[in-house]
Amino acid sequence: MPGHRLGLVLRAGVVASALVAVNAVSGPAQIVMLSTSGTFSGGTGGTVCTAAQCTVDGFTLTFSGAPAAPYLAPSLVDLGQFITSFAPTGGSAGLTQFNGVNFVLQVVQTLPSGGVANVSDGITGRLAYNPSASTLVWSPVVTSFSIGLANYNLVTDNTGNINIQAPTTADNPNPTSVKANVSVTPEPATLLLLAPGLAGLAIAARMKRRSRDLV
Repeated sequence: MPGHRLGLVLRAGVVASALVAVNAVSGPAQIVMLSTSGTFSGGTGGTVCTAAQCTVDGFTLTFSGAPAAPYLAPSLVDLGQFITSFAPTGGSAGLTQFNGVNFVLQVVQTLPSGGVANVSDGITGRLAYNPSASTLVWSPVVTSFSIGLANYNLVTDNTGNINIQAPTTADNPNPTSVKANVSVTPEPATLLLLAPGLAGLAIAARMKRRSRDLV
């Protein structure tokens, strides 16, 4: 009977310790709230850029930012879309170069902590329409960055570029999503909560071994 009661106590201790550990890693700090916007600049050799767009020989390149929304990290997050279009829709154009284009992606985060990150670099390459083709890429200077406890890893090809799709006769305009894997580093207070939970599991395991030795 004493051994039975000890077993019940041990099981209760294990369950309580496990709950502490689980709660320590699944709190509201895992929520990431963010929004994004994009800004163009530069433009040479027939490419004309404003803050909102770049144009050249019938092609237009814009960026649609992501509205403020919460995400449960870790998660694959859409940070906005490059959008290419061509006019007139019934026309055609061979490979057309975008020259001297600079782009800045701004991420504004409000949870789990406030902050702003700007990721920038050039957009280079060509677009064609009807038939469509694209060598247009954005080459961000960094592909990983952090805002407070939140970590962002941009989804790129194996050369670190984000390939921008050309408009087609079926999709004109044509969007290309910019995505990132977003995770949150546990807060120091969360780690302090996790430590007792793990310690409780270890103590319970030792007590269980001792009870077996006494039987």
